[in-house]
Amino acid sequence: MAERFPPIVPESLSAPQKAIHDRLSSTIVPYFQNIFTVHDPKSGALVGPYAQFLYLPESVTNGYLAVGLALAEIPDFPIRCREVAILAIGEHYGAPFELYSHVRVARKVGFSDIQIQDMLEGRPPSGATEQEAVSWEVARALVGAGGTVPKGPLPQELWDRAENALGKVGAATLVHYSGYYAYTSVILNGTATPVPEGESIWPIPE
Repeated sequence: MAERFPPIVPESLSAPQKAIHDRLSSTIVPYFQNIFTVHDPKSGALVGPYAQFLYLPESVTNGYLAVGLALAEIPDFPIRCREVAILAIGEHYGAPFELYSHVRVARKVGFSDIQIQDMLEGRPPSGATEQEAVSWEVARALVGAGGTVPKGPLPQELWDRAENALGKVGAATLVHYSGYYAYTSVILNGTATPVPEGESIWPIPE
């Protein structure tokens, strides 16, 4: 399958594209660049979800980043719960780049290979805390994974569990992260964003 939004080498960027490239390079890319591949090692071009933003108006990039960066600054939602929710949604949508990137983030924040394998196979991580377990269940329920929860509003019992485990702000942040990464997964699937050349979702090379 041909890439729908081929990476663009830095020297070929137009002025509007360079503005987007520089915005990405100064914000989200530095956080992830030592965890998974964000630049083609040969050409220096942005890869993954970042490549397609170069083809769109800068306002789209700014809007996407603003939400992600704002959510990351909320202290009431633990980082491990965030990664559980992201992988719960990525597994449901089968978004290759999301799974590739966030199994590596999950490893960085302390999940074991067994726990990561659980999530890749559609199960909550073994030995999950209540915060992590409810993050998995809420994220899955909101995107309809597994068909265990009817369409419509999140069941009150599940919301109460989330609020008891995470607090009201934490539970709300979980909902927003679920929506944000459902959006991200749809983008990645719609653009057919591939895993970087020579790499795979799992296992992670040592």
